[in-house]
Amino acid sequence: MQIVFLCGGLGTRLKTISNDLPKGLLEFNGKPFMEHVLKSINTFEPTSIHFCLGYKKELYIKYIESIKNLYNITYSIENKDNLLGTGGAIKNAYKYLDKNFIVQYGDTILNFNYKEMYELHIKSEKMMTMSVLSSELSEEKPNVHCKKNKDNSLDCIYDKFNLKLNPNYIDYGAIAFNRKIFKEYKHLKFDLAHIMNMLCEESKAYFYEVSKPYTEIGTIESYSKAVKLLSL
Repeated sequence: MQIVFLCGGLGTRLKTISNDLPKGLLEFNGKPFMEHVLKSINTFEPTSIHFCLGYKKELYIKYIESIKNLYNITYSIENKDNLLGTGGAIKNAYKYLDKNFIVQYGDTILNFNYKEMYELHIKSEKMMTMSVLSSELSEEKPNVHCKKNKDNSLDCIYDKFNLKLNPNYIDYGAIAFNRKIFKEYKHLKFDLAHIMNMLCEESKAYFYEVSKPYTEIGTIESYSKAVKLLSL
């Protein structure tokens, strides 16, 4: 089970407190945020980890060097002056990707069973498995419309740009993919949501429901919450 972290963004919403450090390297309770993220996935025994880097890549590479004996790690680099978007970053990393992998953002600690979702993804034989959380369990704005079937499976519609149905779930932030889709997708620079939208429309997506909120540091407000949570 390979985990791919998107760590190439500019982190513009945290500029006032980040002192130009990448979000994943900001310290919480004396440790880089990424160390807390990695701790959260250790119990699921990932076989390898890949970092998609861009902004301040040299700082991430220095961090990766410090932990390379603990994990099987690879990384790919985007030009900081021509960032490829979340989807383009994964396509740029294609040669490092396993046939199936889980991708998440480097500024988020997720609270769910990675291994279970990965195994269900393989079993489903879909191109994508998307983790979703009921809007009743989150303060985030919902962006996915789901209906529950009798067997508790979900049928969902995700459209980041033009969701016409009333959303009642949120995109939780962990997505399993078959890498084939990135080889076939012709664009080099794109938002990951374009592929997610397409796979939903083509019924090539499976949905995995989680039950606990995540911890993220994308905004000043969420950063402040994370400081409190990670100091406990």
